[in-house]
Amino acid sequence: MADIAIRPSSEVEPVSLPLTAVCIVGDKSRTPKGFVPVAKCFDDSSDADLWRDGVFTFQRQVRYLCVSRELPDSNIRAPISVITDMTIVKESDPIPHGFIALDYTADSREKSLRKKYICIKSEHRDRVVDAIGDVIVTTSKCKKTPKDYTHAGEVDGLNIYFKAISIPPTYNLTHSSSASQINRNPSTLYPGLPTTSTANSVPSDMNAARVDVFTMKNPMIQKMKGVDGVPFKLNSQLEASLGKKQVDPLPPLANFDIRRLDSDEFAYSFTLEKATLAN
Repeated sequence: MADIAIRPSSEVEPVSLPLTAVCIVGDKSRTPKGFVPVAKCFDDSSDADLWRDGVFTFQRQVRYLCVSRELPDSNIRAPISVITDMTIVKESDPIPHGFIALDYTADSREKSLRKKYICIKSEHRDRVVDAIGDVIVTTSKCKKTPKDYTHAGEVDGLNIYFKAISIPPTYNLTHSSSASQINRNPSTLYPGLPTTSTANSVPSDMNAARVDVFTMKNPMIQKMKGVDGVPFKLNSQLEASLGKKQVDPLPPLANFDIRRLDSDEFAYSFTLEKATLAN
């Protein structure tokens, strides 16, 4: 059988910006704002549905992988995170250290996949120099790994690949770089300073025919810890005791006679537990 000719997406459209988030949706029409579904397979343009129900299945379900290059609003002082790794594990396997499983759909909160989890690793932009810049889906007929891509795993007969790129040196380090200016001036080391308008969308000059390989915003950007905003206060009794010049002495500790262990004082028959196990 003749090999299938595969062109990396970088030959169709420049890939210079890292992904900031990935999600899964159950309905392409309800893709979250700023996300684009990977709707077509890269090798033959067939449907990239990750939940392959039969054609005649009643209420057929679908799942689509979504990715994004969007940045948070410049007014939001939050660290910029990028996706640095992706892998697929079985539902019964542990989630790899440092990864997050996409276990629910972003639009309907349903189970994301059957028997598998897509796991992503997100890191602060200022801690890494490389990140994932592209994600594609291929059919099982595609036996060769596309050039410059890494195999993340297989889901329902479809293979998922990602491409690592070098993050542009000026990519949002100061939270003021424009994503569109970086993309439109790849040969310029220092793009022009952006205006006060928010630059948080995918560049408008993207080829619409290939925009389906890019998608979503990082769900960790605005995540807060449970202790955020909770004031630290000492217990009033402890605070009062600290104000005393002399701390109350501890009560004396009674000597324990080890012979008491053999007495009926600590005897327990476990009758109830034995009866429960017997039934």
